[in-house]
Amino acid sequence: MHLVKPPEVTVIVPVYNGAAHLGETLAALLSQSLTNFELLVIDDGSSDASGAIARSFKDDRIRLICGENGGLCHALNRGIAEARAPYIARNDQDDISCSQRLERQLMVMNDQSGAIGMFAYYTKFGIKHRWSNSDKFRMAAGRVREYEPLKDGSLLASTMFVRTEALRAIHGFRQSYYPVDDWDLQCRLAQAGKVLVLQEPLVAYRFQRSANTYRVFAEMQEKTRWTEDSYRRRLREIPELTFEEFMTTQAQNGWSRMARRRVDAAKLQMRVAGQEYLDGRYLTAAVHLSSAVALNPVDTARRVWRLVGGSV
Repeated sequence: MHLVKPPEVTVIVPVYNGAAHLGETLAALLSQSLTNFELLVIDDGSSDASGAIARSFKDDRIRLICGENGGLCHALNRGIAEARAPYIARNDQDDISCSQRLERQLMVMNDQSGAIGMFAYYTKFGIKHRWSNSDKFRMAAGRVREYEPLKDGSLLASTMFVRTEALRAIHGFRQSYYPVDDWDLQCRLAQAGKVLVLQEPLVAYRFQRSANTYRVFAEMQEKTRWTEDSYRRRLREIPELTFEEFMTTQAQNGWSRMARRRVDAAKLQMRVAGQEYLDGRYLTAAVHLSSAVALNPVDTARRVWRLVGGSV
């Protein structure tokens, strides 16, 4: 297929050793109902067959950009710099966009004057099951609302659809906030202009046991709190703290540290329980869910109650 006019959207797929699922991800993107886009595959120094998989697709909408390993933020910022289209969509290497994702997001952005970007809802899936996030989202096809960072939290990075000029104006992703750099970017976008949420699922988010999330979960929780502190500081027009400075502001007595770790551990156990359920390991899922309840009974019970009837 040949591009006959400038692309309407640049899709950025950052890749690092993503050979296991990259082919499925790219196939879904190349099957979009909106056809006029470019697809930047940013290979961040992979040592597996990721590059070969990208090259195996004979479609000149794909541009494969290879470089030494510099980290996720570096790869994403390289894509932002290389983008030729007025809009940038992100899709991580193992998530699957529905066939109308780009068309729907472009349509909403064209209809909503003044918006600089948008995100959407998503489903989760594993080896045997999927669920619709009913504990967090109320799906409503076609309904659009404005994003509220502290109320909505971090939305799935693979649903990002933002004006290229807006991403460049805020200087893209910040490495110091990794592994919650996407949350930091969403907060800064919301302060730069109107950001929307489309309340329908456009991406399937793959839960997998090898996900980096599990390895850096404790760091994610601390940096999530730092991101929220930085957001509030910008609202008050006072300087952000470095991560090290922020950590010195956190209560350091034994009880306070224990309380934070208990809540964080409950979140991890809940996530692992979800992983085990999606993969069909029900007994192990029950064990981890019980651990989450023991660590944080009230919040976990509330979430489980919301989840009832939400799995598919």
